[in-house]
Amino acid sequence: MEGSGSPRFRKLHFPVGLWINSPRKHFAKLGRRWPSAISVKSTTSSDAASLHEAPSAPSSSLSNSTPSLASPSPSPSPSPAFLRPRPAGPQSRTKRISQLFLRGRSNSDRDRAVGERERELWATSVAPSAHHYLAVAPSSAPGLIKIYGDAFASGANYRSLLANIHSTSRQLIAQVITRYTEREREETEDAVIQKHSPEDFLLCDVIGKPVQQPDGAIKWETECRRGVAPWECPLMLVDMWRPKDGFERRFEIYRKEDYEREEREREKDREREGESHQAGVRWRRSRMSSGGGLEETERGHRGRNTELRRSISDMNLSLRRRQGNHVSNESRGTGNRPNNGGGAQDRKNIVSMINPQPGEVRASRVEAKVGWTNQPADEEKHYSNCDLEVMSQSLILPPTDRPYFLLLQGYDQSKDFVLYIMAGFTHVFGRKPTAKEREKDRERERKGKRPLKVDTFLSAPDILVRHLLVRRDAAVPETPKGHALMRPFRGGAVTHNGVTVYRETVLKPGDVVGLGDHFLFLYRDPRVTPAPPLALTLPWQADTSTPCCPSGLVDRQEALRHYLGSTEALLKFHSRHADVLLQEIISKNSSPDSGGGPLAPAYLLSIMIDHASKHLDPALTPQILLKSANLIKEIVWDNIKEFGDKHPTQNSPDQEGEINTPNVQQLSSDLRPLMFWMSNATELLNFFQVKVETMEKEWEFEAPGDPVLTADMDTCSEALAQLDDVIMHTFQQCVYHLTKTLYSLLPALLDTNPFSSDEKEKEKDGARGAEGDENKGEEGAVDDVSVLPPKVAGLVEVYRCSLMLSREACLSPPLTSQTFGYLFFFTNTSLLNTLLERDGLFSWSRAVQIRTNLDLVLDWLQGAGLGDIASEFMKKLSVTVNFLCIPKTRLIQSSWTSLKEEHELLSHAQLHHLLTHYKLGPTRAPPASWTPPPGTDLNGDIFESFLDHPPLILPNETPRLDLCQPIPSPELQKEVTRLRTFLWGLDQDELPANQRTRL
Repeated sequence: MEGSGSPRFRKLHFPVGLWINSPRKHFAKLGRRWPSAISVKSTTSSDAASLHEAPSAPSSSLSNSTPSLASPSPSPSPSPAFLRPRPAGPQSRTKRISQLFLRGRSNSDRDRAVGERERELWATSVAPSAHHYLAVAPSSAPGLIKIYGDAFASGANYRSLLANIHSTSRQLIAQVITRYTEREREETEDAVIQKHSPEDFLLCDVIGKPVQQPDGAIKWETECRRGVAPWECPLMLVDMWRPKDGFERRFEIYRKEDYEREEREREKDREREGESHQAGVRWRRSRMSSGGGLEETERGHRGRNTELRRSISDMNLSLRRRQGNHVSNESRGTGNRPNNGGGAQDRKNIVSMINPQPGEVRASRVEAKVGWTNQPADEEKHYSNCDLEVMSQSLILPPTDRPYFLLLQGYDQSKDFVLYIMAGFTHVFGRKPTAKEREKDRERERKGKRPLKVDTFLSAPDILVRHLLVRRDAAVPETPKGHALMRPFRGGAVTHNGVTVYRETVLKPGDVVGLGDHFLFLYRDPRVTPAPPLALTLPWQADTSTPCCPSGLVDRQEALRHYLGSTEALLKFHSRHADVLLQEIISKNSSPDSGGGPLAPAYLLSIMIDHASKHLDPALTPQILLKSANLIKEIVWDNIKEFGDKHPTQNSPDQEGEINTPNVQQLSSDLRPLMFWMSNATELLNFFQVKVETMEKEWEFEAPGDPVLTADMDTCSEALAQLDDVIMHTFQQCVYHLTKTLYSLLPALLDTNPFSSDEKEKEKDGARGAEGDENKGEEGAVDDVSVLPPKVAGLVEVYRCSLMLSREACLSPPLTSQTFGYLFFFTNTSLLNTLLERDGLFSWSRAVQIRTNLDLVLDWLQGAGLGDIASEFMKKLSVTVNFLCIPKTRLIQSSWTSLKEEHELLSHAQLHHLLTHYKLGPTRAPPASWTPPPGTDLNGDIFESFLDHPPLILPNETPRLDLCQPIPSPELQKEVTRLRTFLWGLDQDELPANQRTRL
C-alpha cells in the first residue's frame, strides 16, 4: 500500500519492497489489525480473480500450488487499495497460509526456478514440529508458557503462565513478578515485601537441548540465547521461528544487570579469541538495516514488531533476484505505471540511509518520492544495477586500533573482501574444510588435540584448510611493537615480499604477503605512525637509469668472491642439489686422513642441514637426516668388515701370548677409522636431536595427527636410530679388541717383581733419560712409559694408545669416559678373578709386589687425567690387594667381624676364601677368630661377572659444533671453500653460456 495514510509507511519509514522480500515476514502479518502487503490490489484481472477465489480453496491443496511471492517493489498504481475482510471465526494458521499460496501462478523467472524446492520448504515451515520445547499456540487462543530461571527465588526451576500470541515480554515479566510477590506475601505475612520492577528484568529466548547426565538426571545445555525486547511477543516468536532438529526453545528470565555483565564477559572472551570482527560485521549490518529512529510513543502493535526484521545482509537481496523481479514488474504492468523505477527508488532511499551526506536530513516518504521522480534516467539506471550489500561492504573504512590485511590480488571477486581485519592476537588464513576434513578435526578434538580455528576463509583451490598463521602483541611478547610473526602451515605456499618462506618470519607493516598463486595482501598496522613504506619496490620506483651497465656484473662477481672466501659457517645450495652435495661431502671426507680434520664430516653435514632447515622446504630436512645417516652406516659397516679381516675374533694357537708393543701400535692404527666415525656420529647425533626438537616446536601449531608430519617424525626417528647403531657398533668393536689385547697383558701385573735388580736398572736408565730431556712437556711425560717395568709398560701402552685415539678423533668427553670406564672394569674383573683363582698369591710378600705394580699403573693414569675413572672401577681390586698386604701378626689378631667392616666391598664368600687359603705357614692353622658367625651365607660365587659391565649411555648434550662462530680451522675452511665452488659450478652448468658469471 502506498497511500499516505498507510500505517506501514507512516510508522516504519522503510521501503516495502525490502520488508516483504523475506517470505517469513508474510507469516507475521496474517490475521492482524493492519492489512498484509500481499493484499494490495493487482492491476491484472488474473491476480484479482485468484485473490477472491483463495478463501474457498481447501488447505490440502498446498502441495499442488505454486507460491506466488509479491514483488519487492511497491505498486505505484493510483487505484485505491482494499483490505481483505477479517474472518468471522478464528482460522488456523495453516489454512490462512494455504489461502495465501492459492493465488494465481506467478510468471516471474524466479518462481519457475524455485519449483518444487520452495513448495516443500513452505509446507515444512507450516507443519507442526514434534521437537518444540513450547507448543505452538493458536492466534487467539491462550497458551501455557513456562518461564525458567531463579532470578526471583534461589533454586526455583520455572513458573507457568497463561498467555496468548499478543502477550508481550514486558507483560509476562510483570505476571512473573506478581506471582512471586503473592507467594512471598503468603509465606512472610509481617515481613517487608521486596518490590520488583519489570525494567530490572529481561526475558531471553534460549535455544538448546536437554542432555542426560551419567547419573540419569536431565540437564539443559544452552546453545545460544537472545534478549527479547519488551514489545516482542514470545508466543509469536515460537509460532514464527523454530529451532533446527535436535534443539529446543525455552524462555528464561534474568536480572538485567546480571545478563549485561555476562554479555560483557562473553564479549571479552570473543575478543580474545579473535571473534570481535564477526560481531562488528553484525553490528554494521544491523545499523544498515535500521530504518530511522522511532519514538517509543509511536510504536503501535505493528511498530513493536519491527525488531523482528532481519538485517539487510540476511535478506535475500541479490542482484539477480531484484533484477528478475524488476523485469517481471515491467512486463506485467508497464502501461499502467507512470513510474516503473520503484525498486530503484527504494534502493536509492536505502543507500541514502546507509551513508547520508553531512548536513543531510532524511526526508519524509512523500518528499523522497518527489525527489525520485525528478532524478535523471541514467542515475536511475545506475542504482538499478547496484547491489546494496556489495556497496555497503565497499563503504567500510579500515580500522584505526588494530592491524589488517589489504587485498591486492584475489581469486573470486564475488567472494573476496577488500579488508581482512586481524581482530585477535592470532589470525589463521585457510579455506572451508570438506566433510572428511571436518570429521578428522572432530576426531582430534575428541582426543584432546584441538586444531586452530580459521579466522579468514579464502576461496582459491590451492589454499589449504589452514594455510597461514599470524601472531602479534600478546601472542608473541618478545617481538618489537608493531611487528608480528607469520608462519605457513606445512605444505602452504606463502611468499614474504616476493620470497618464498617455509618457516616463521617477522612480519612488518608495509610487507606484502602472498598466499598460493592468487592472493596478495598488504599488511598494515595503523598503530604504527607514520606508516612505513612498502617493502617491495614498485615497478615505476625502480632505478632504470643504468639497466645495461656492466657494474651489475662486477658487483655479482665481487659478491661471489666474498661468499667463496667467507669464514661464516654457511653453505648455500638448492633443493635439487641436496643429494649431489651429500655424496660429495661423504665421499671426500670418509677417513681420518682426508685432510679436513677429525670432525670434518660432522661439521660439513651440520652446516648443510642447518641451511636446509632454515631456508628450504621443511620436507627436505628429514630426508637429508636419513640419507646422511644411511651413508655413514654403510661406510662404517665396510670399515668394520675390513678391520675384522685384519684382526679376527678367534686367534690361532700359535698367536696366543704373542701380543707386544708393536702389535698394540698396529691395532691402534687399524682402530682409527672406527674411532673417527664414532666421534663424528656422536656429534651428528647431538646436532640431529637439536634439529628434531626445533622441528617439533615448529609443528606445535599444525593439525595434531597430520599424516605428513607423522611420516616426517618417523623419518627423523629412523635417522637417529641409524646413528645410534653406528655409535654402538664402533664402540663395541673398539673396546672388544682393546680388552682382548689387555687380557694377555694383565697377568704380568701379578707376576712381575718391581724390586728385582733388572727392573731397578731399567728404571734408573729411564729416570736418567727423563732428566736429560729438558723440553719434555706434560703430554710427553704421559706418552713416555719407559720409566715403568717392561711388562707393566706393555699394559700401560694399551691405555696410552686408547687415549691418543680418543684425542686424535676428538671423541666427546662423555664417550671417552665410558670407553675407559669399560677398559678399567675389564682390568679390575680380570685381575681380581685371576688373583682369587691363584691362591699361591695369598701372602704378604707377593701382595706387596702386586700393590707396587698396581700403584705404578694408577699413578700413570692419574697423570694422564684418568685417575678418577680408574680409582672408581678398580676399587675392589685395590681393596683385595690391600687386604693381602696386611702384616701377618696383625691379621692373626683380627676377627671376622672387624675384617668384614674394614673390607665391605668383599663378599662373605670372597673374604672366607681369602682367609681360608691365606699362607700363614706350613704348620699353622687359621685362627678361630676367622670363623664366620653362624648363618653366614658362604655359597656365593667368589668370581666377578663380566656381564656386570656399565651400560653404554648415548650422549644427549649440546653439540660442540657452534655454527654461530666462524669456521674453526684452516682445514675446514679449505674444504668449505671447495664445496662452495663445487655448488657454484653446478649452478653455472644449468645456465646458458651468456648468463654465466666468471670468477
